[in-house]
Amino acid sequence: MLSLSIVVLVLIWSLTATARAGSPFHVAEEDAKLLVPQLVRKYGYPVEKHQVRTEDGYLLGMFRIPGGRNGTVPGRRPILMMHSWFSSCADWVVIGPGNALGYLLADRGYDIWMGNVRGNRYSRRHERLRVKTRAFWDFSLDEIGYYDVPAMIDYVLNRTNARKLHYVGFSQGTIVGLIALTSRPQYNEKIVQLQELSPAIYVYRNPSVIMRTLAFMAKSLAEGYTLFGSFELMSHWTGQYEFYRMLCPSPKQLICRMLIYEVSGENAKQLDAKMLRIFLGHAPAGSSVKQFLHYAQLINDGVFRRYDYDDDRANVAAYGSKQVPRYNLSHVTAPVRTYYGRNDNVVNFRNVKRLERELPNLVSSYLVPDERFGHADFILNKNVKKRRPVLLQKIVYCGPNYYKAETTLLPGAGQNVCRVRKVGEGAAANICTKQNNVLFLINAPGTCRVDSVDAAECRLILQNDANLEPLESDSSLA
Repeated sequence: MLSLSIVVLVLIWSLTATARAGSPFHVAEEDAKLLVPQLVRKYGYPVEKHQVRTEDGYLLGMFRIPGGRNGTVPGRRPILMMHSWFSSCADWVVIGPGNALGYLLADRGYDIWMGNVRGNRYSRRHERLRVKTRAFWDFSLDEIGYYDVPAMIDYVLNRTNARKLHYVGFSQGTIVGLIALTSRPQYNEKIVQLQELSPAIYVYRNPSVIMRTLAFMAKSLAEGYTLFGSFELMSHWTGQYEFYRMLCPSPKQLICRMLIYEVSGENAKQLDAKMLRIFLGHAPAGSSVKQFLHYAQLINDGVFRRYDYDDDRANVAAYGSKQVPRYNLSHVTAPVRTYYGRNDNVVNFRNVKRLERELPNLVSSYLVPDERFGHADFILNKNVKKRRPVLLQKIVYCGPNYYKAETTLLPGAGQNVCRVRKVGEGAAANICTKQNNVLFLINAPGTCRVDSVDAAECRLILQNDANLEPLESDSSLA
């Protein structure tokens, strides 16, 4: 029997289609000024605030959506969602109900946990260090991956009594997720699957002139910041929304093109001006100068490795060698699914293919079928809903106690269509096979539901996947 995979829901969220007139987002300008818990509560979803302590003393803010707006009670595995660089967990809810991935998954019974890494507006506390001190900001991507992500994984599993969780990362969220699994391989056993949206592990073929220029000048820029006693970069501040609204009233403005298109990849027809203004009320949300330097090293060197102190003695003190250690991707044994766009100015698609070749347990790779799909489209594209009816018919629910798997929509080999008839009559088992391999096993009566429409016949899109885990009882999924 197959596990509950969220891959199709991720595709629903990220796919695009022909642009429509007007704004498809049911959001308001005031959303730019709301904190994430206020935002979630405003749209009728339950929300919980949690604080996670890391081994090195940071106190991280985490928000949970424990049910859907329609009163859906979580019956499926928890999902840990990790945001992009300079951002926060607002990535997962800012475009509103019916569009944002956090809400889509909550409405479908998943237990949503949205993490915030050290240094952003929701994670600016420490047991001993004050936020204004240099010591507080002495972290790079290494510490986020080694301390923050494992702490959040353990916290979620302890609170939910689950053995494993799904991990969804976007951009920086993909980096720190893989750092966690390479530096602490035991955490692979706690992951059902990693859903990697625009995986930013290799960024050396970066087509953005601005990104390459900043990376080239990173050391000088960092020295300038620290000279004036600042170790934080792009923090969130009061009046941020008003400032960006004045600076960037429309995506057509030159400064907006520099801020968004040059960095992300131009896709003007799919970028909603109102939504952009609201998003800029939430991001930037804060980062460290050292984190910026680490990103610059990834861009300049094209190597997925730990932070380079640019000093032999410092590297020896930190790593026992002048040579900076690389992260060994062969240690990532958890199943990984990747999603990327061809017009992404942060994550060139060739870099994604390199990453995929180095992952030992790549389950699927998905190129969004839109030549203009860029980096920001993963969280701001205005036609995320357009293809949902086409995809939702491939997601099957069978009653409140009937759990069944979704599957990848990858074209080509490895797929099979199986029709399971008269599920409600309590058949002991229905088995779909292909090439003598068992792909699917059902052993639960109930009323079959496809896209919220009752049906006596379930249409399932299946993939022959050796990494699919057994179905478990309701109590273990709760």
